[in-house]
Amino acid sequence: NYTILGLAKRNIEALFNPAPIQNVRLLFFDIRRIELILSDQDLVDRIYINFCNPWPKGKHKKRRLTHPAQLERYKTFLKHGGEIRFKTDDTELFEDSISYFESTGFTITYLTRDLLHSNFTENITTEHEQFFTSQNIPIKFLIARLP
Repeated sequence: NYTILGLAKRNIEALFNPAPIQNVRLLFFDIRRIELILSDQDLVDRIYINFCNPWPKGKHKKRRLTHPAQLERYKTFLKHGGEIRFKTDDTELFEDSISYFESTGFTITYLTRDLLHSNFTENITTEHEQFFTSQNIPIKFLIARLP
């Protein structure tokens, strides 16, 4: 079993060069071509999408990591019953993503528009989250499950 992470290259080098981890696979590729890397033979339990680019312009929305076309790609390697955990500071992206998940057959099992003040206890706080919280920007979060 592998854990797949999407990180900035500089962070990968800083964190994993001194002590490589055996069950983490680090990949560098265009997410829109993920089906060339992962298939139904590489099933994963969970995908984390944290503070991705919101691509707010209309013509760029198809680049969103939560766009329906991308969610369909994830379905090829996300186990049935698997989940996507999505976290953002961007309200428009979050609200659009709710409809994206629903339109592609995912079931939203948890949703909050203010993660810091929610009852969700499994949160892993990121640097982005700390920054936005310090600016009094609420973090939006949802869990979407593939039936």
